[in-house]
Amino acid sequence: MKIKELRLLNITIKQNDQTIYQGTTEDVPNNLKEQEYKKIYFQGVDVIIEI
Repeated sequence: MKIKELRLLNITIKQNDQTIYQGTTEDVPNNLKEQEYKKIYFQGVDVIIEI
């Protein structure tokens, strides 16, 4: 599943344990929208996505 397919969520995208985006899925930068994720999980009310 691609990141752009997630809807209406507050997300944090991490790469190598560094946060590279934090916000809503609708506002994800274009260069990240087509990324496939390795791991996805909840932390509190946010969804954490590791690429």
